[in-house]
Amino acid sequence: MPDEGNKQRVVVTDIHMPFFSMVVFMVKWAIAAIPAFLILMVLGVFTWGTLSGLILSWITNKKVESIRTRGIEAPSSLPTSREPTTPPAAESAYLGKIIVKGVTVEPTALGDRGVFGEVKNEGDRAVSKVEITIYCLDKTGSPIFEKSYHPVHMSDLSFEDSNAPLNPGYSRKFGLRVEDAPSEWGGKVEVKITKVLFN
Repeated sequence: MPDEGNKQRVVVTDIHMPFFSMVVFMVKWAIAAIPAFLILMVLGVFTWGTLSGLILSWITNKKVESIRTRGIEAPSSLPTSREPTTPPAAESAYLGKIIVKGVTVEPTALGDRGVFGEVKNEGDRAVSKVEITIYCLDKTGSPIFEKSYHPVHMSDLSFEDSNAPLNPGYSRKFGLRVEDAPSEWGGKVEVKITKVLFN
């Protein structure tokens, strides 16, 4: 049993190691450091994510409290599209001032059948959207299929000719393929104005 009283402290001031042995040692040290680095990186990401969430939640709560203190109601959502400010009743009353004329059923350039016609604004207001509904009729004149189309549709995402208002007294032609109509279709249609929005 070693004598505890005879222990001596040793201070290492230098290490003499062959060059090749030092290279092997450094390679082993670098390989051993990879798992440690990965562990530290995971811990760092977790810690940063937790702190960021807490700080963001604290800032959001402060803003909500500030809004409530000033008596301002925070909006629940932002508008995603250009909504009309005119009451729907006025738009419904304007449906009769948009007329459909010159409706024909003719072959399209692709060989299937299409519905062609023209809408005209006989009112005194410009409209930014006109929706028509095409009803395909059977041999007895009963609707068996319908399809909606917008010959006038102002939108920030549209680059077609329909992306312009239909001013009072103006007309606009339309054409729509009805290749998906059922076989019972007798070749006749009825077109109605089903929706308008003011500019």
